[in-house]
Amino acid sequence: RVCIAENGFTVKNRYLFTDTAAFRAVAVLHADGEEVWRREQNIAVPPLAEADFPWPDGMAETMDSLRQAAFDGGQAEPEFAVTVSFTLKDSCAWAPAGHEVAFGQHVFPRGAEAAGAAPAAMEAGRAPSPLTLIRGKHNVGVRGRNFSAQFSSLTPGLNSYVYNGVELMEQIPMPNFWRAPTDNDRGCLMPQRCAQWKLASLYATGKDGGWTDMYPTVEEGPDSVTVRCRYYLPTEPKSSCLVSYQVFGDGTVETTLAFDAVEGLPDMPEFGMLFRLSADYDRVRWYGLGPEETYADRLSGAKLGIYETTAKAAFAHYPVPQECGNRCGVRWLTVTDREGHGLRFEGENLSVNVLPWTPHEVESALHEHELPPVHYTVVRAALQQMGVGGDDSWGAEVHPEYLLPAGKDLRFKFRFRGI
Repeated sequence: RVCIAENGFTVKNRYLFTDTAAFRAVAVLHADGEEVWRREQNIAVPPLAEADFPWPDGMAETMDSLRQAAFDGGQAEPEFAVTVSFTLKDSCAWAPAGHEVAFGQHVFPRGAEAAGAAPAAMEAGRAPSPLTLIRGKHNVGVRGRNFSAQFSSLTPGLNSYVYNGVELMEQIPMPNFWRAPTDNDRGCLMPQRCAQWKLASLYATGKDGGWTDMYPTVEEGPDSVTVRCRYYLPTEPKSSCLVSYQVFGDGTVETTLAFDAVEGLPDMPEFGMLFRLSADYDRVRWYGLGPEETYADRLSGAKLGIYETTAKAAFAHYPVPQECGNRCGVRWLTVTDREGHGLRFEGENLSVNVLPWTPHEVESALHEHELPPVHYTVVRAALQQMGVGGDDSWGAEVHPEYLLPAGKDLRFKFRFRGI
């Protein structure tokens, strides 16, 4: 095992007879997901022993140089991640040379000034652009130089987002509180305990007793327009959520999902927004944890980095279709077609899932061949999804620390923009 701190790392050799010198060790530094420094090291730790090592010469200097360059350029400090990895020197019966047998990673927190400067830098990069607000009888439109966004009042929400002349929304993005149950979920009766959130995801409505409830509120600011839509949820006791879209002149839409806690409701499997894009937008690239799927209680085997996949490749081939393909700790993610056009999502430690099917379509299939033909790429951007558990598969529930906080107000903010 490799335990990393800011000033060095500790190697714990758990082999009974093998010295760590039998493996190739390398330290790699990434800045915002891009490799900027690499150094191979000779690390010899006897079996069942441990030893401390300082960072090799050059790593700290590289970090300082990049920090200074960012400061001089008026940009936010990069996010640094250092990884120490052990791989096979030679091929063996069970793996080829280069196969990784152990790693440790440490993400250096941004400095206080840099952390506060990051949003400011984004704002600085977003040059004010003129916006036109159009108020219609049933729709509200916001138009900028390269885009337009239209909000419906009959079925509240963002019913159109056109960027560079291309429509990117196949359906209105909706609040989502559900995931396709896993085998562990079924074993501990999660679908039975949390079924209200499936209904809330399927049947959220803007109407609560009168047509006037449905109309979004519109607020015009100096450099943006904010449209707010309230959705009433079929839960018992009753609940609702508020979705706010703040539209900027460059096409950025800052989206906030807010839920005020209601006592007496069960655990929420997921808290986020569900987008349907055309199936042509199936190329996925992200800066976050990977490369495989990650969940709140399945993070230790993942590294922070930049990865690529497709919506279909993200689907795990379990014997029974179930929740899969989630990515945690996402800083940004793009969903594009073969020409690189599509949507970019940004936020702080997002949980994002990109698959060809909705959670309800996955849940309805008992076998993979029963999944419906692919019509969309389904993007779920979330604050969090409950963990997947696994103490056993016949009754053990997800540990409390990996659940969404019950009885507390929830707020989730992220941005998306056409590319």
